[in-house]
Parts: sequence; C-alpha cells; structure tokens
Amino acid sequence: GADAPVETWYVRTRVKTDFGPVVNHYWSKGPWLRAETVLAGHPVITIVNATHYYIYDMLMGKGAAIERSALAVSQDATRGRPFARELDDLIAAGGEQVQQSSAADAGLPYQIYQLTNKNGRRRVVVTDSDPRLPIRVETFVRSSGDQGVLEYAGWQRKLNIQDAFFQAPESIAWRRYSYEDYVERVGKESIGPAPVYYRELLHGKKN
Repeated sequence: GADAPVETWYVRTRVKTDFGPVVNHYWSKGPWLRAETVLAGHPVITIVNATHYYIYDMLMGKGAAIERSALAVSQDATRGRPFARELDDLIAAGGEQVQQSSAADAGLPYQIYQLTNKNGRRRVVVTDSDPRLPIRVETFVRSSGDQGVLEYAGWQRKLNIQDAFFQAPESIAWRRYSYEDYVERVGKESIGPAPVYYRELLHGKKN
C-alpha cells in the first residue's frame, strides 16, 4: 500500500531573558526540524535534516554545516516530533503527574507533571488530549535559585510543508564540518553564529 503521510507540526515559544522576551518558531516534517529566532537583530535559523545540522545567520549570510552523528540519524525513526519533547524527557527521568484540571477550571483542559530532585524542580503543563502537547515548562535550579518559564502557543499540525523548507540555502557561505571535526573543535573555537541548541539531534541520545 501507499506510505503513510509524514506528520508535520508548527509551534512558537516565548521565554523571558535578561535582554527581554525571545520568541522562537519551530516546524517539523517527520524527524526534520526548522527553527527560527532573532538574536540581537539577526535572524538565526537552524535546520536539521537526514544528514546535517545547519545553523546560519540570514543577515550575515554565513553559517556552519555539521554532519550529524550516526547515532542521531539512527534515532530519527523512533524519536517522533523533534521538538517540544519535555514531557517525554521528564517521565523518562522519573517525573509523575501531580495535577489535572477539573470541571470547574476555565480554559483548556490540562495535566501537570513534575520532577523534583537535588538539582531543583521541573514542571511541565500539557494539554489533556492525545497527543499531550506542552503549554508551559517551569524550571527551578536549587543551587542558584534561578527560575525559568518557557511558554508554547499556536500549535498546528498536518501542514503542507515542502521538503525544500528543510534544505540549506545555497546563498549562505558555509563552513563545513564532519561530526568528528566538530567534536574536536567545539569549545576551542567559535563554530557558527549560535550554539548547537538541539544537541540530541546532532549527537543522539545515549542511554
């Protein structure tokens, strides 16, 4: 029979920083990812496709193209949506459901999961639906007292997204790295216009 359609997603996030709120946009098609944000006036884009992790600055026209590890590529088939996986990570680390909305609550029905340990507390609020989608992620770091809030909004699925949306533009001046070369150089020199934020998609998740 025909192959099942590839699942697509979109969402945006908002997080407060010392320099003001930062908004990120995420799209995916199967295991592929495209993420866009603006840092100090520079539009920075990350693309992860079947072979490479790209990060580039549209304003400067420069970026880094890094070959993904064999482990990361092999996990694409089982990873599912490549972003907004906080609930899966929390449960895998031992987090449990601590609250659920009641009939008296107004607004979107929700569930709350929490993990508390010596490092602090992490709480994930998700929709009471299938699939459960994150709405809000709260983090408390015990050693520093720092608190952070990440908000999700605008969830969309089943979008018609062309494969070309996840391909690196030829107009960018790329510095290219094998995975081994990247691992050797990272931390010793600047690579790309921003750090590798989605490390699991580059390195893979080690058990």
